[in-house]
Amino acid sequence: MGIRMMQSNFDMQHTPTLFPKEDPYFKEQLNRYEIWGRYYITNRIVAFASIPWQNNIRIDQGITTSYQGFADATLSANYIAINTGDSGRLTLRNTLMIGAGIKLPTGKFRSERPASIQTGTGTWDYNFNIIYTIRYKNWGLNADATYRINGSSETYQYGNRLISSARLFYWRKVRSISLLPNAGVLIEHAALDKSNEIPQIYTGGNGIYFAPGVDMYLRRFVLGFNITVPINETLNNGYANTQNRLATQLLFLF
Repeated sequence: MGIRMMQSNFDMQHTPTLFPKEDPYFKEQLNRYEIWGRYYITNRIVAFASIPWQNNIRIDQGITTSYQGFADATLSANYIAINTGDSGRLTLRNTLMIGAGIKLPTGKFRSERPASIQTGTGTWDYNFNIIYTIRYKNWGLNADATYRINGSSETYQYGNRLISSARLFYWRKVRSISLLPNAGVLIEHAALDKSNEIPQIYTGGNGIYFAPGVDMYLRRFVLGFNITVPINETLNNGYANTQNRLATQLLFLF
């Protein structure tokens, strides 16, 4: 188990209205702090849980507004369909996991706040994922995909989302520390949100990102860093642009 910290920064532009603002541009920063855990129920079934805290900041017209509170907790489980990752007899090793989970409406959704900086969706949402890892000696490739089906509240429904990635990694031992540098591509797609069953044209979008990072293993501790840099994206019909996304985690292996 351990903690994760993630920060996302966006350059935003107000969507067209009858009364446009003097300065159409503003910024948003989404900060997420998460307690995360993994537990092997059996040799083939792995359970995951996370309890997040969200602090979202908007700077608009020189005014800084902050919204914070518990975000939506998640529970999920993966089934290990293939696992030769620990085999000492094979030079080519692979692991395949398939899973599903649920996101609980523990975060608050308030209709008077902008949808982009809510601390929670206010809905029960469902995740489906697949993870495949293949290794040859010290080199490896990890590919995954997650599809989230978002539920509907009384007035608002976030669009379903698909996130997939492929990362190349290299395992290297430096004295008592094991290093796992990695780099790859992240692809995201979000369908349009709906308000009172009406599609919101200035939501959703697609993005392709470069995602380098490194994990460091020291005995039972794991320290990891990751950055996500946009390559090509169209978010909120062109009215939102990602500056960068940073993530770090500290885990303890029991």
